Amino acid sequence: MKTEKEKEEIMNAKTIKMQEFLEANKIECFDLQKTNDEQQTAIFRSRMQINGQTLPFAILIDTSVYTLLQVQIAAGLVKDEKFAKLAPFLNEMNNNYWLFKFVVLPDGDLVMNSCITAKDGNFDPELINAILGEILKFLESEYPKIMSKVWNEK
Repeated sequence: MKTEKEKEEIMNAKTIKMQEFLEANKIECFDLQKTNDEQQTAIFRSRMQINGQTLPFAILIDTSVYTLLQVQIAAGLVKDEKFAKLAPFLNEMNNNYWLFKFVVLPDGDLVMNSCITAKDGNFDPELINAILGEILKFLESEYPKIMSKVWNEK
């Protein structure tokens, strides 16, 4: 176990809190990737099983007030005309589900984001864990509908 001083040298305060929460709760499904950027970004990577599919997800924590939870719904499938056809459905999803925002990345990945705000002193890893639970419930329910749209829009 690293000393507090060693932790502070390599990670921001929110990342330290998240790591301590995971250790205290014996949650071992995350790989931690640290970056060398000015915001001391840390990425906690894992996967979730949804309807027989393994979906990668990440928690991005840095020194800003934002923490991003991101799930990759479909890799490289939403490009060009498919994106144009899916846009109304994705906008509808974004309007109906305020906690989640669906985004298509330049490489055609469809991701679902959830962003929370907290300064160092207010950062609550239990809230992140609760939101991950909501993401899991939502995807167990809605993933087939989402993927049906992705596969059927040509």
